[in-house]
Order: sequence, then structure tokens, then C-alpha cells
Amino acid sequence: MTNLTELGFNKGIIGETIVSTFDLNGQPNAAPMGILIENDVQLKIKPYRTSLTCKNLQTKRCAVVNLTSNPRLFYLTAFKDLRLDKKLSDGMFEEAEKVDAPRLKAADSTIEVSVAKTDSFSSERAEFLCNVQLVKSSKTLPKVYCRAQFATIEAIIHSTRIKLFIKGNQEQQKQAIQLLELVNICNDIVNRTAPNSIYSEIMTEINQRIDLWRNKK
Repeated sequence: MTNLTELGFNKGIIGETIVSTFDLNGQPNAAPMGILIENDVQLKIKPYRTSLTCKNLQTKRCAVVNLTSNPRLFYLTAFKDLRLDKKLSDGMFEEAEKVDAPRLKAADSTIEVSVAKTDSFSSERAEFLCNVQLVKSSKTLPKVYCRAQFATIEAIIHSTRIKLFIKGNQEQQKQAIQLLELVNICNDIVNRTAPNSIYSEIMTEINQRIDLWRNKK
């Protein structure tokens, strides 16, 4: 079985992924999430306690960690309110092989995991130590490096935290301002390297969302 380091994970370095889970009713959910590995066959997921991912990990005790470099997939899973029902399409998923969780069909690689231990990472976040049950990886050709692609993913990740912090306490609002500056840098990279592209379209939507959140403060 392919191990985690072969997929590019390194101890102490956060890898950006999309974690997918089922709720008790069998409804699939997916959300961008940074992952740390414990060793070649164990990883840690640290979701916010208020998140659906956290609740599903507590009840179902398993998940799929999806690897992709597709910004659109990050965007769709980060902002589910793009759909009227605020849920992701069932057609995006298929059932995992070893655990009771959904996996994203469009992912380049998937890691099926079961929860081995639950702990507290902070007052805001839980920590789940997970055992790898199965790794599946597609054979894809290498692609040219595009700064806009990864800048867009960075902006998506930053913006999910902006939404969380912008209405928070004074310290959280300071963090939101810092994140806004990072999004502006990403926006500049995308506008310079990939104007009139899918990346610039996503950045436009992100900026519109941020303006809306700020106006609702």
C-alpha cells in the first residue's frame, strides 16, 4: 500500500486536503482541511468543534482524505452555499472501499482512514488521530506549475477563516485583517499570471463574498 510520505506528506508540514464524511443520515459532506501526518500510516485531523466534519468524525469514526490540486474542487467544498440547498451534489461522491465514508470522484488520490483516538487540540479545535486503511492514487501526467492555481487555493483557504474570524472578538478580527492582506497578494498573483481564467473567476467570487461578510459585520 502506498504510504503517506509517497504522497508528498512530511512530518511537521501541513498538507492541504479535502476531508469527506457521512453524517448519521448518510448525507455526504466535504471540507478543505490541513492534515499533519504522525507517521507513514497515521495522520491527524484537527477540525473546528462547530464544524460538520468534527461532528461526523465523532459519530461515524472514519473519513476519506482527498488529494487534489483543482481549485474549483476546493472552492465548491469550502462554500456549499453556492447551491440552494447548501449541500454538495451526491454525484460528486462514491462510497469508500474500507470505511463508511464518501470519497470525491474527482480527487487525484484518496486516503481512507478510521479514527483511533480523539483528543483536544485547543478550545476551538478537536484532534483526531486516524489510522490509514487504504490509499488509492490515479496515474496522472505531471502538469506545468501555475502560480495562479496555487494562489487561488491559498485564497480559498484564507477566506474560510476570514468568514469565521471577521465577526469574532478583537484578536480574531486582527487575524481576519492579516488574512485579508494575504488574499490581496493572491489576487495580485492571479491577475498578473492568469487574467480571464477560471482562477480569476474564482478570485472575483471570493472577493465578492468577503465584501458581503464585511458589510454584515
